[in-house]
Amino acid sequence: MRLSLSEAAQLLQVSERTLLRWCRDLSLPHEGVGSGMAFRREAMIAWANEHSFRIALEVPGESPTDLPNLTACVRAGGIHYHVGGDTVVDSLGESTFRLDLPDLVDREFLHQVLLAREDLGSTGVGEGFAVPHVRAPLVLHIDQPHVGICFLEKPVDWGAIDKNPVDTLFVLLSPGIRAHLHLLSRISFSLRDETLRSLLSSRAEREEIFARLEKLDELVVS
Repeated sequence: MRLSLSEAAQLLQVSERTLLRWCRDLSLPHEGVGSGMAFRREAMIAWANEHSFRIALEVPGESPTDLPNLTACVRAGGIHYHVGGDTVVDSLGESTFRLDLPDLVDREFLHQVLLAREDLGSTGVGEGFAVPHVRAPLVLHIDQPHVGICFLEKPVDWGAIDKNPVDTLFVLLSPGIRAHLHLLSRISFSLRDETLRSLLSSRAEREEIFARLEKLDELVVS
């Protein structure tokens, strides 16, 4: 099946600008140039698979009983200090390579997909926090969700809703849509907790942060 530029962008749920950047920088298969550019659906899916991604619509349905808690996901992704970068691009780049992830994950491509989500609108949620995430329907070939907390060495203008610079990232990667939406909600809930925000602001030790996340998970369950 041949797709136009707009149809191909819709398939991968990215902007046309992002798709053109992937053609240029990541050799996304395409034919023609300019207004005559065309894409073959099968080739696009194969290309995504080569980069350790797949179409989320192909992921089996998830049961509500299988939804993960946030603490386990942060333990999987890790808490990382002194993450460098002066811009969104650079900060996301270093964060991508600092996350605890399976070896098969193509981190260069992950970086590009996280940037593609930023092209659609800033993930800065205010008060110094941003929640970069892979936008559906692209998901990583991972067996469990990962959330990496990354403390930036210096605040970065993220285009956040409150216009304040960002210094703490919650990078969210999930193998399915249900878990993805669940974790976005859990992160939002947790960031409203004054104790957790204080721990994050002071760059507390990992186990202090995990202990508070566990308390917040218990509150949700109870």
